[in-house]
Amino acid sequence: MKKNCFFVFLLIVFLFSSADFITAQEGEVHQYVVKIICGSSDGKIIAKGKYFTSINLHNPSNEGIIFRYKVAVALPGMKPGPVSRFIKGKLEPDEASEIDCPDIYRLVESREKLIKGFVVIKSQFKLDVVAVYTVAGSNGYIETMDIERITPQCLFACPDLIVERIEKPIWDNANKRSVIRAVIKNIGNADAGPTLARVIDPTTHQDTGAPYNDVAMTPGLPAGGGTVTITFYLPYWVYNPDVTLEVTADYKNELPECNENNNQKIFEGIG
Repeated sequence: MKKNCFFVFLLIVFLFSSADFITAQEGEVHQYVVKIICGSSDGKIIAKGKYFTSINLHNPSNEGIIFRYKVAVALPGMKPGPVSRFIKGKLEPDEASEIDCPDIYRLVESREKLIKGFVVIKSQFKLDVVAVYTVAGSNGYIETMDIERITPQCLFACPDLIVERIEKPIWDNANKRSVIRAVIKNIGNADAGPTLARVIDPTTHQDTGAPYNDVAMTPGLPAGGGTVTITFYLPYWVYNPDVTLEVTADYKNELPECNENNNQKIFEGIG
């Protein structure tokens, strides 16, 4: 069943890869579950005070993202509360927005003095999600604050390649070339098939005007942290006098991944 779900995900990504925005439900991979406490407590369930939750969302990618969120209310005595409908939100690259207590009250249409439960956020690309919790005492002033960065849950089994590190280049005197080694890691929860990685030296150009580069095969990597060290070669000493190198895993974007925006790493060295 998991395999079938993954192939459905691949088809969805292919069909909508040309869209300006990845829309709600189309290839949703990531889910964020955020604890919420909003309103005033009389001290029967939690300590007296006025509680506030502010959920900040940021789009770190280079593409516009449409996400969805809903509220699931928790009641005392092991009773499940109501679950709201989903609301869509949109963030352009590097934009940020906020879900706070007034939004939560409107969505659940509640007049209760205190709401506890969860906000559930779903998106195709990873978001930066940070929850800020504050409590005010009887004088109305803040008495405590807590900040929590929310870790995404993966809804589908999918690979996710990163460049874990780039080693310091060395000189191969016998062959008159620079040797650059990089460690590629699969941090996803599904195996990754073979892909191509590329190194670019953006500071040194060929006669065609294109920067010098080299491509190396990355073998298949198992899920959950499989790693491999791959080797690139450039036909000159890359320190001139300093060096900047960009290594990209799956540079042709042939492998559908949980996160398509974390494939690159930059190495900078002083000569």
